[in-house]
Amino acid sequence: MQIRSFLIFFFLSITVGCAPSAKLKKQETVFFPPAPDPPRVQFLLGIADSRDVIGSEVETSLFSLDSTQGEKVKRFVKPYGVSAFGNKIYVSDTLGSQVAVINLVEKSFEWLKGNFGPGKMLKPTALVNDAEGSLYVADSVRKKILVYDGDGNFVREYGEGYNLLPVSVAVDKRRVYVLDRKYRKLLVFNKTSGELIESFGQDSEDPNGKLYLPTNMTLTPKGIFYIADAGVGRIVSIDRDGHLLKAFGKLGDGFGQFARPKGIASDEKGRLFVVDTAHQNIQVFNPEQKLLIFFGNSGQAQGALNVPAGLAVSKDNLEYFQKLAAPGFKLEEVVLAINQVGEHRIVIYGFGQQEGFDYDGYYRQTLKLRESENEDQ
Repeated sequence: MQIRSFLIFFFLSITVGCAPSAKLKKQETVFFPPAPDPPRVQFLLGIADSRDVIGSEVETSLFSLDSTQGEKVKRFVKPYGVSAFGNKIYVSDTLGSQVAVINLVEKSFEWLKGNFGPGKMLKPTALVNDAEGSLYVADSVRKKILVYDGDGNFVREYGEGYNLLPVSVAVDKRRVYVLDRKYRKLLVFNKTSGELIESFGQDSEDPNGKLYLPTNMTLTPKGIFYIADAGVGRIVSIDRDGHLLKAFGKLGDGFGQFARPKGIASDEKGRLFVVDTAHQNIQVFNPEQKLLIFFGNSGQAQGALNVPAGLAVSKDNLEYFQKLAAPGFKLEEVVLAINQVGEHRIVIYGFGQQEGFDYDGYYRQTLKLRESENEDQ
């Protein structure tokens, strides 16, 4: 009886899990904030596995587990980091020990080809592209930063002999910056020689500048680092010389507060996007660190975040994403978030405005109404 039950379960697992995939799914139109407020963010696309990108059918025989009628489905185990460059989206899989290279325009989903030999990844976490398109991957088990060129070939590494625990990485023309959880510091390496130049963070005289449980960071075009510190629920900003500029946020569940901040990204207008794994949302702050909006909360039928981790903001390939937007909703940029569990492992949002709507006038009127209500109380 037990053998028969097992065979039934095995048969169902094969037929359900490997059934032919439908073509690219039509996503439900979901806006944040919801009506009647004017929309600022639209859920554009959710990706579960390679079928949501390629749209091909995969059939697997019950008796021969070799897929011969279609391309083998590529799935994530526990994705974490995300970066975008040109038409390519890079996603790290910590438990799968690999990085996916996704091109929505060409409908391709491949594993990074340089992931072998000296370029073999063990636990890739955060990743980022430099201005030339090279990919820098923080590997917390290999204790190094691994670098691959735009074609996916392994090029070099940083951190040999320093016994690091890298959790995030950033780059500019001359330096490679590594956020290290073991030493709770931001380490600075010479991009050419690979030598460690300096470090800062834990030795700050200002307690607000100390790092306790750093998780992720972003480097703005103006040379400012924003570091998410889950230990104290705070975002710390420092310049390239290690000087503390500002720290904001605290542990809590209120507006502008954090429980476990992880992925963090900035855009050209100085807005800061922070994903919170515990709150399961993304908060957006203006350059003065005032909360503008939060979105992606779990519970949505579409566009929900489930144990999110990585985050990226990009204006690349905007023409493609605009075609996915609702009529009249003009995109400024896209926000890419990574779910570690749930149906959609990659969630893509469009950040923009509805054409013809006076947002400034609406916000001014709303502010006046709130001020009037406060006076009446």
